[in-house]
Amino acid sequence: MIDEKAQDRIEAAIMAAELRSRAELVAVIAGRAGEYRATGIALATIGAFLAGILVWALVPWSDTSRVLLAEFGIFLVLLLCLELTPLGDRLTPGHVLRGSAQRLAHAIFLEQGLAYTPERNAVMFFVSVAERHVEIIADAAIDAKVDQAQWQGIVDAFAAKVRSGEVEAGYHGAIDVLSTILATHFPANGQRPNAVSNRLVRL
Repeated sequence: MIDEKAQDRIEAAIMAAELRSRAELVAVIAGRAGEYRATGIALATIGAFLAGILVWALVPWSDTSRVLLAEFGIFLVLLLCLELTPLGDRLTPGHVLRGSAQRLAHAIFLEQGLAYTPERNAVMFFVSVAERHVEIIADAAIDAKVDQAQWQGIVDAFAAKVRSGEVEAGYHGAIDVLSTILATHFPANGQRPNAVSNRLVRL
């Protein structure tokens, strides 16, 4: 969803935003935050059980071996469909998808060293494609200065773009709006070591 040219444009937007303030900005995109095999196994098992009941009810002369064979066949077909297509992700409960994406986002925030900047003013723009999840994580100093309603508006606009397939536009919109806010609270002072790379992090 992000080719090399789009990646270059996102990195340029981050560089431009960082010239306006002392904050550190990082963009991250993950293909998926986790594997949801439990969903496939659970649904395939339920499907196989129901198939066995149907065979037993609709084919009175069927013996135990036929019922078991039908169950096994349905289990395999359903499991393959759920594992090899996006169907498994779509049928996974939303709170499971969100939880997995949020855990990955917070882990990457720490891994990138964004929780240890001198002024505690780092921001990470995170997208997990399979989960269609968006998150913007800011360190303590930024979180204390930005109004919660304003913050939620930025996240909602970012999420809306990503869910409509406009991932690059989502990054640009969020970076542009937040860079203005950061320039107000953390204006550039002429000396700005770039503590964290501007490269888009791909997972």
